[in-house]
Amino acid sequence: MFNRIKFDEIVEVLKEKKAKIVGIQLPDGLKYKCDEIARYLESHGFKVIISGSGCYGACDVDLDLLKEVDILLHFAHTPIFDLKNVIYVPYFIDYDLEDFKHIKIEEKSIALIASAQYAWKLKEVKAVLEERGYNVELKKGSGRVKMPGQVLGCNYSVLRNSKAEAVLFVGDGLFHPIGAKIYTGKKVYRFSPLDKEFEEVTVDDFLKRRMLSISKAMEADRGAILVSKKIGQKRLNLALRLKDEADKAGKRVDVIYLDEITPERLSNFLYGYYVNTACPRISYDDFELFKVPILTPQEFEILIGIRSWENYEMDEIL
Repeated sequence: MFNRIKFDEIVEVLKEKKAKIVGIQLPDGLKYKCDEIARYLESHGFKVIISGSGCYGACDVDLDLLKEVDILLHFAHTPIFDLKNVIYVPYFIDYDLEDFKHIKIEEKSIALIASAQYAWKLKEVKAVLEERGYNVELKKGSGRVKMPGQVLGCNYSVLRNSKAEAVLFVGDGLFHPIGAKIYTGKKVYRFSPLDKEFEEVTVDDFLKRRMLSISKAMEADRGAILVSKKIGQKRLNLALRLKDEADKAGKRVDVIYLDEITPERLSNFLYGYYVNTACPRISYDDFELFKVPILTPQEFEILIGIRSWENYEMDEIL
């Protein structure tokens, strides 16, 4: 069903807690598994309600569904909050350590990082690389991260004060390694265990897109700062601070409080740009879905003149 998830142990915990109605929440990429999980839980006597809401990560727990069930199973993320009656069920992907015997990295000092699905095996990866003569740094970050080497889309603290010459990211996609390169300024490599891709990561195209978004926003008469209601994404104090800074700079902005930041939710507003204080990936990954620029808080600081482009930073929620 899911790689490395012990559903028999989950059932035992649910029975110990005397749960009768169980909610399940999965990220969009795994929602196709909800029927399979529901059938399994129902075969053990539980009634199941599936969350149909979007799920960006452990920061996005369906608190409304939690009110209707005895236990909510939140799949695929390591916990951020200790919430009563929420059980986090991480989703770990197994992968072949042999691949790391053939990766060629010029630098001999490497900081090792990964997304949550792959970080569980980084100690073994470290051992393989050290056998090949590499000096491998594997640290645990602060705040929301739970495993050594783990990075989130909003947390690169594992790389803070890194002494390594280069960074090796284990995982899929380019978002996390691009963030790591901007965060550290070091050379960053990416290896995907699923498709066996290995590459050095560049950020020029990413930064060009972000500069273009800022430039377009500068042409607008007014904008809005978006605040999410989601438990792990709500940064109202940040939004209010940005509003104060905008007022001082003579920029007209409003603050909008909403549950989902999507083009549909914003379609009835007529702002020339938005500042996203919720999940940073909305700005970085989903920007093409929006008709107007959607900036990060740091990019908005560039727009209003209190931050220089040379001091560009990735948005983090620590």
